[in-house]
Parts: sequence; structure tokens; C-alpha cells
Amino acid sequence: VEVCEETPTVREITLDVATDGFTFQAGNWVDFFIDGVSKVGGYSMCSVPSELPRLRLAVKRSKHPPAAWCHSAAAQPGALVQVKAGGQFSWSAASDGIGTSHLLLVAGGIGINPLYSILQEALLTPRTALLPGLQRISLLYSAARPSELAFRRHLEQLAASDERLHLSFRVTQPMPASGEEEWQGCVGRFGVPDLQKILNESGVPPSQVLAYVCGPPGMTDEFVAALQGPLKVPADRVCSEKWW
Repeated sequence: VEVCEETPTVREITLDVATDGFTFQAGNWVDFFIDGVSKVGGYSMCSVPSELPRLRLAVKRSKHPPAAWCHSAAAQPGALVQVKAGGQFSWSAASDGIGTSHLLLVAGGIGINPLYSILQEALLTPRTALLPGLQRISLLYSAARPSELAFRRHLEQLAASDERLHLSFRVTQPMPASGEEEWQGCVGRFGVPDLQKILNESGVPPSQVLAYVCGPPGMTDEFVAALQGPLKVPADRVCSEKWW
């Protein structure tokens, strides 16, 4: 185990996976088993499959015992845990790249984890091989404070190096805390009009959009209903996962 503080409340955990047969797809999560902790954690990977045997998770601080362990001194190099990959929320170029011109990702808070993995995997995939038609990747990402926008610096670096990637960040509490940068970006939650604007800007027919939404239940339900309803993205091209 290696740890680093990604945000004031999110710790990134890097594991060295000892099992040769361990595999996952971008967007998947793991069951997280800790000796001496009766409850099982569930965390999405923020790394991509090609990084194996290194596996990265980002865990939000909470009182839930597995999360509390991840934010304690017990989570240190040499600690042993067990993980089991699973979940239907995933992306792969072979199965999901066909017919996709616009990859739309909408994240709320720690819901960025699986979408960050999917975004990286899409950018790593050679365009001419499996993704010849992918014209745009849009990420709409909101968090409470600027300092809670996990992976922001790397996302900005990725956008600077690939013209397909378009980022839109928002915070709901713009007043800076002590030692925090002053926020110059947009304030408030994303709404359905923001989705409509992004879809219009892309110029891609709804049938060629593949959307992933991950965040609090209310946000996720609202956006999935809008995408499948008035925004006319086919229901089987809208994927979602909720966190609590």
C-alpha cells in the first residue's frame, strides 16, 4: 500500500496486486477487504488496466470502517488487503467505441473516480485502431470546493495534450477556505440546460453519444432521465452509477 492526499478529504491508495489473474475494465469498482474490519468497502478504480499490477483507488474520508481505515495510519506501505473487481459500470474500446462520436462524462464529487478511469482509457486508445470516430470527450465535474476537484491538474494536462477533451468544472461553495485558492470558474450545480449546451456544441447526433453519469442519487437520476428523455440519447447509451 502507498498513500497520497489527493484532496483534503480524498486519499489515493496505490496497491501492488499479487494475483496474476486479476483484471478489470475502466469504470469498475472493487470490494475491499481489510483484516480485522468486518465491513467490506466498495471503491471505484481511478487507474486504468494497463497500469496493473499497480492499482489505484481514491477513497473519500468517512466514518464507514473501511474508509476510516484507509485514512488512518494503518494504511501504509506493507499493509495487506484483498480486493475483488466487479460492476457493470465500465468502458472498453472494443465494445463501447463502435458508433461513438461523443463520450459524455458527468461527475459529482467522488463520482469522478470511475469516470477518470474511463477518460484516461479512452485517451490511451489509439485513434486509428479502435476509436476512429471518437471526435469529442466531454467531462462535466462538480465538487463542493475548488480543493475537492480531485485529479484536476492531471485532467487539465490531458486536455492540453488532446483537443478532443473538453472540461467543465464547477464548485458549489466558492468561498475559499483558509489556504485555498480563490475560485475563478463557474459556480453552482450543473443542470439539464448544461447537458443540452454540451450536446449542441458537439454537433454529434444523440444516437452517437455514449454517456456516463456518476454522483449523488438525485443528480444521477435527474441527468439520466433528461438524457434518455428530452435530450434523446438512446436508453442503452446512457450508463449510470450512484454513490452515497
